[in-house]
Amino acid sequence: MSGKRSDRLLAAVLTAFLRLCAALPRPLRVLLGNFLGELAMLVPRARRVARINLGLAFPELSPRARRRRLRVHFQQLGQAFVELGPLWFWPLARSLALIRAVRGAELVDAALTEGKGVILFTAHLGAWEAAVQYIGQRWPVTVLYMPTRNPAINARMVAGRGRSGARLVAKEGGIRPLLQALQKGEVVGVLPDQNVDPKEGVFAPFFGRPACTTPLLGRLAQRRGSPVFGLFAYRLPAGRGFTIEILPMPAGFPSGCDEDDAATMNDVLEAAIRKAPEQYWWVHRRYKDPAPGWEYPY
Repeated sequence: MSGKRSDRLLAAVLTAFLRLCAALPRPLRVLLGNFLGELAMLVPRARRVARINLGLAFPELSPRARRRRLRVHFQQLGQAFVELGPLWFWPLARSLALIRAVRGAELVDAALTEGKGVILFTAHLGAWEAAVQYIGQRWPVTVLYMPTRNPAINARMVAGRGRSGARLVAKEGGIRPLLQALQKGEVVGVLPDQNVDPKEGVFAPFFGRPACTTPLLGRLAQRRGSPVFGLFAYRLPAGRGFTIEILPMPAGFPSGCDEDDAATMNDVLEAAIRKAPEQYWWVHRRYKDPAPGWEYPY
């Protein structure tokens, strides 16, 4: 089977499965998500990376508490997958109704009146797919994203994320579309919480350990003096929906120093993650490129 054909087949299977998830009643969808998470936990590499990350981030936890957090984390990964069914395939009004509460949206409304655009950043935390759907229908927004290696799955992902109005631009295309959106006084969205190549990033503390971090957020904010907010979508228990919290950056951001601005951003991300630590993407090798003098942890 050719590569293109297998890509399309995989995308078709994924789409059919997510449509099935969308059709299931909520209790069965939650059970399925937990089951898939338990299966994912059997993958040695994913389990090892998550276990190490949790140990680095929460050294104060007992071994038993850490094992409990690891298991719940994988269940949350399963929930993140199955909830794509409702978010991508329910009628838009119904999927948006899963967002039960939003705090801080009025701050973005006020900031947009300044005419400098607004920058929103989030993490791979909770229901970031729901966050994209919310901002797409609330403001004119351009979102930077990382494409998948499968073009057919990528097309499905872009359609799902953009169906409420968000414009998605691939990371490979550079930041020009983001600057153009800010120039027009619109909103841009980025997910700057993952490891970057040391040639592109700076080292900043993240859960007590230096992580190679993108300086994009501070640099974008400096270009036009655009206000910056963190936006985090948390998953409610038992599949009952999501809440969104929007927070302004601390005073003095951006400072003009890449390292200081990256540290400030990571502080905000860490505080948001600590509110629901099991919902973060701990399977990512956040410390893949260790800082000088630090050992590779994985």
